[in-house]
Amino acid sequence: MTFDFTEFPTLQTERLILRCITMGDLADWFAVWNNDDVLRYMIDFDTDPDEAEVKDIIRWADDIYANKTGIRWAITHKNDDAMIGSVGFHLYSAKNHCAEIGYELHIDYWRKGIMSEAVQSVTAFCFTQLNCHRVEANVTVGNEGSAGLLKKLGFTLEGTWRDKVYWRGAFYSLWQFGLLESEYKQNPKPL
Repeated sequence: MTFDFTEFPTLQTERLILRCITMGDLADWFAVWNNDDVLRYMIDFDTDPDEAEVKDIIRWADDIYANKTGIRWAITHKNDDAMIGSVGFHLYSAKNHCAEIGYELHIDYWRKGIMSEAVQSVTAFCFTQLNCHRVEANVTVGNEGSAGLLKKLGFTLEGTWRDKVYWRGAFYSLWQFGLLESEYKQNPKPL
């Protein structure tokens, strides 16, 4: 049975709970983005995000869920409900059996396996609950950390979209990564 977006799903991993993002997470999510290293490859903001933009992004997360085109989860530790990052999928197409994932994490939690655990859970959700045939991700060229994470999880670098986005006065290229259902089934990651 395919997930029908009637009840927001909470996902659990060994160390994490992925839950619904609320306006109560505003300060925590703002803290995630309040770092130049986190923002270095994020082409979503024309300027450093302010509180109003973070509120708009929380509304966006609500909207994609309501429109059945995506889910964005707050990443929290099982022993602490504070949001330390987010992960999810958007541009979900039931017709094409495809979704695009995205994520970011507070710099204090980098290189601890947290994002790997969270992305594994979301990827598993896409293949097992949404019946996706393909899950994809775009990574700004140069973001070796994100590219390495996706490769570790079985994603294939499929190519480069040259000068795909214009951001802060310059063009940026994107790496396109993809993972097919058949590849996922060869090495499934647990929910």
